[in-house]
Amino acid sequence: MSKKVQTWSRTISGHTHHLEVTGEIVRRFVWTVDGEQVLTKKTADDRARLETEDHGSMLVIHSGLGTPRRATYFAPGEDLAGMAGIGGADLTPEPGSRAAAYERRVIEHPRRYALIETLGGAAGVVGGIVAAMVVAWILARISLPDIDLPLPNLPDLPDLPDLPLPDLPSIPWPSIPWPDLPDVHVPEWVTWIADHLKYIWPVVLAFVLAQGEIKRRRKQAEASAAQAEASAAQAETSRTSAEKAADDASTGASDASADLADASADAGDASAERGQRRGL
Repeated sequence: MSKKVQTWSRTISGHTHHLEVTGEIVRRFVWTVDGEQVLTKKTADDRARLETEDHGSMLVIHSGLGTPRRATYFAPGEDLAGMAGIGGADLTPEPGSRAAAYERRVIEHPRRYALIETLGGAAGVVGGIVAAMVVAWILARISLPDIDLPLPNLPDLPDLPDLPLPDLPSIPWPSIPWPDLPDVHVPEWVTWIADHLKYIWPVVLAFVLAQGEIKRRRKQAEASAAQAEASAAQAETSRTSAEKAADDASTGASDASADLADASADAGDASAERGQRRGL
């Protein structure tokens, strides 16, 4: 059975970064820069951090089920951003791969992606509650035997003598007239949220993270499109310059040929004139 391979690559600041990830649970990461291998690492962490001394760092994220999500490069000066998982430049996944399909779904269907992530957070909360109820139900139906542990006979300790304590003088603390605070009635929905906050915050957190991921993907897609347009414009400029140089060279060659033809015609006329003079 062959192991699944996911690759990412992108040219950043004139250097081509390529990442290859092999495996499902324990993954092997191979990072190359301009064709030279700079790091190899094995880990089962879903948020794997790859760090080098000279080439910066990289954050590779997988889902809880092992599906590849993204690989983000951080320059050597972006250490704090790399630790927080913000900023950086996303590498481009291989076309047709699972990471490419995930990126396309996030960009093309942001609302559906946010809904799925939010429902996933809610499912995690409900699953935890159901699991706790099942464990409690099982423990309530298991009768554990009483175990009498033999205790050692401890010797009787003598009574400690009473120590006379001196009477301390009372301190006349000043009486501060505090104002009567008004009774504040909290709405019932606020009380309900406070009581169930531990169940609500994972769902809210999942929604906020989903929105942040959508904005991030859009920003990275716009940056990649702008980089592609700049590369295309540079290539077009280079091609136009080459075509212009070729046209200039062709025009110069044509002019040279015309000059040679004129010179040849002049030479023929001169030869004919010399012949006529000799005939006379």
